[in-house]
Parts: sequence; structure tokens; C-alpha cells
Amino acid sequence: MFCIFLTLSACDRNSPQAPYPDPARYEVRGIDISAHNGDIDFPLVREDGYEFVIIKATEGATFKDKRFIQNLRRAREAGLKAGAYHFFRFDTPGYMQGLNFLNSVKDRELDLPLVIDLEEWTNPNSQATALVLNRLGEMIDHLESHGYRVMLYTNKNGFARFIERRLEGYPLWICSLAVEPDKHRWTIWQATHNGRVSGTKSPVDINAFHGTMADWETFANGSKSPPATQ
Repeated sequence: MFCIFLTLSACDRNSPQAPYPDPARYEVRGIDISAHNGDIDFPLVREDGYEFVIIKATEGATFKDKRFIQNLRRAREAGLKAGAYHFFRFDTPGYMQGLNFLNSVKDRELDLPLVIDLEEWTNPNSQATALVLNRLGEMIDHLESHGYRVMLYTNKNGFARFIERRLEGYPLWICSLAVEPDKHRWTIWQATHNGRVSGTKSPVDINAFHGTMADWETFANGSKSPPATQ
């Protein structure tokens, strides 16, 4: 998935299921979804205590999630803060991926930075790290040139390979299924792929925001950066 967030399914699929983020410790929790989650009753998700949803929009240079527009509209109507993520393909030029992502999100109301999901899972391992970083930089530059904030999503391996000492200035959405990530300056923590949430018919990813409700309101202030003051 999801920080641009790096939204990664980069998590180890065999990791033990972590407990859901404790509402007593994390005031702001949310889910991330794609078309494979099927039809979702977003008002029930909101009633269950969740504040946000990050929705898959695109992948690579051409793929568009068939439920993105519908999911976005219904989530916002239910009062959820909404964001969008793009699954990054290692073997595709970053500029083309940026075009695809913006083609889906342009002119749509989003509350969170655009997330780039950066993970090795399902990506070709033959692509050199330097080449992947070059393509990632192209995509980030394209999104930022259109005024968008960016968040990166990844897991611990992806952080070490692509982000550490390179892209740590961006908000981080980190996947850690076994334990709370304590060695990363994270903004959103993806804690489980097997959450049970009212309004969903199958297990769903559950996430926690690292901060208070007041911090959340400051962070979730739109996908675009404010215009520079003269």
C-alpha cells in the first residue's frame, strides 16, 4: 500500500498477526483497501471508530483500481478522511507511473498526502536498487511538481533498501505485523492484514496514526501543499 505515504504490502505475509492498535494508545486508526476488499459499508466503518481510509488508485503505468472512484466518494460521504495510494512497479519509468496516478486523483478531494507503495513483494528482484531509486525519484518529482504532498509506504526491508538516509524527510507509512515499529520515525503504522472491522466482509488492513487527534487534524489537511507565500 500507503506514506506520498509508502503503502507496501511489503510485509512478510508469514509474520504473526499483531494485536490491533490499542485505541487507548492510538486515538486515530484507519484502514487501507483496494478492489479486492469488495463492497464496503463506510458508515459502519466510521461508526466502528475508524477515522480514515487509504484507497488504492493505480499501479504501474496503466493499471487503475476499478473501485477507486466509488470507494473515495462513499468514504468521504461517510465522514472518513480519505487518501490514495499507488503500487510502485520497479520495472516501469517513474514519470509514467506519476502520470497514471495523477490521472486518477486529479481534481478529487483528498485529505492525505499521495502515497507511493514501495515494496519488493510481487516486484521483479532483478532491478538494481539505484535504478529503482531513480524511477522513484522521477515519480516523486512529477507529483510534487503538481503541488501534491507525498508519503511513502514500505516495510522494514524496504525502508533499509530504499528510504534510510535517502528519503527520510517524507512521512513514513510502515508495515510491521509482529511488533510496533520503534526504530523508525513513522507517521502511520500498518499493524495487521487480518483486522475485523464493521462494514467489511473480509479481513482488512488496520493502521494507527502516530500522534494525538490534534496532530491528526493538522496532518490531514489536504493532499496538496499550501501555495508558497511571496
